[in-house]
Amino acid sequence: MSRNVSAAVEGRSGPIAHLAWPGASGRTPVLFLHPVNTAAALWGDVARHLDGERPAVAVDYRGHGRSVAAGPYLPSDYAADALTVLDAVGLRRVHVVCGSIGGAVAVELTARAPDRVASITAFGAALHIGWPPAQLDEVEQDLRHRGVEAWFRAHATDILGPAAVPGAGDALAELASSGGDGVRDIEVVVAATRATFGAADSRPTARTLRRPLPPTRVFVGSHDPTCPVESAQELANLLDGEVHTIPGIGHLPMLEDPRGTAEKIRTFLTTVPD
Repeated sequence: MSRNVSAAVEGRSGPIAHLAWPGASGRTPVLFLHPVNTAAALWGDVARHLDGERPAVAVDYRGHGRSVAAGPYLPSDYAADALTVLDAVGLRRVHVVCGSIGGAVAVELTARAPDRVASITAFGAALHIGWPPAQLDEVEQDLRHRGVEAWFRAHATDILGPAAVPGAGDALAELASSGGDGVRDIEVVVAATRATFGAADSRPTARTLRRPLPPTRVFVGSHDPTCPVESAQELANLLDGEVHTIPGIGHLPMLEDPRGTAEKIRTFLTTVPD
């Protein structure tokens, strides 16, 4: 498969970066939406395992990867970034594949542009996490004390499951800490973290989505500490989808088992009209 192509387009807050992979013409493309504090590159191995079966694009949300470091950092803002990229690269309709807060982003995207979402495949996703202020304060203090890269290295074993591929923790730390100018600004990381784990709540949006809803399948790792099966079931219920559990996997299946994640995407999309 050809290597990905990286580019940036101008969004309302500034440049929004993305990666694109070529694929078979005439097939509905995939749009990858990443978890908070990662980046579009998180999906690289998954895209390679899909092996050009269809075109794919992955967005760096604002404050992540090579995109502009400017808020706000809520799912509706990330959905606006995704739409900016879709418009710029000329993709009219996509199969959305998302992780963690990407599930909420997918819902916000569906609310804004329902005709453009052909399906939703979610991994370790939730519409609302809602940590209490004391927990958010504790995480912020630890992030500021350790620094972003060290924080993710220290907590990788809490985030990932026992079946994660070797090196997944190192890859997570690098994705979380790398930005367009080298190292991500701690203030951006703190703001995005507090918004995602505290304020973000796309359940009201999901309840108002018009029917018919896009076909949806939700996958959750058996060791996911952040978006456990209850969160997956809530997302699936609101989107009339179904939940599948992945044994031995934690919060980031696309990083922990990219080959298996690609196969789950491939299998689900065979059931969805193109």
